[in-house]
Amino acid sequence: MSDGIKQFRGDRRHPGSRQKNPLAGLLAVAAVFAAVLLSIAGCSSPGNSYAEYRNLPREGWKYGDSLAFTPVHPDSLCRGRIVVGVRHDNDFPYSTLWLETTVEEGDRRLTDTLEIHLADRFGSWRGRGIGASFQMTDTVGRSFVHRSGTKVMVRHIMRTDTLRGLSQVGIFFIE
Repeated sequence: MSDGIKQFRGDRRHPGSRQKNPLAGLLAVAAVFAAVLLSIAGCSSPGNSYAEYRNLPREGWKYGDSLAFTPVHPDSLCRGRIVVGVRHDNDFPYSTLWLETTVEEGDRRLTDTLEIHLADRFGSWRGRGIGASFQMTDTVGRSFVHRSGTKVMVRHIMRTDTLRGLSQVGIFFIE
């Protein structure tokens, strides 16, 4: 190599020296940014999210019985969507569950309907679970501002007086 061209022989750093990863700085900045976003999110950050569930009677959920939830958020107002979760067993006689959610804000009522597909067209349960217990969630379509401590009501609107096969209903908020 006498003509001034050096042959590349790899990295010739001292064996004990640490090599710096160019992505390490970028990852550190991204981690700090994510932590700041989660702290700002308030109502929907994983450490601060609201979740509550109700056990249903063994004899079934009567048509006129509404389940009342009173979400309390870290902030007085929370913008987001309601997610409704249900837990059922093999005794649930339908493939679809119809629910109605109502949020009462003073004299104003926000009502929405959910159609939760619990089974596919072949009759196999779609939810996750262990043994004969399955869980499914669905999100209410519209986003709104929820005042901490305001009631959220959930009731079934199936065409039966008493709905059997459900064991729990719960709600939580996402942004």
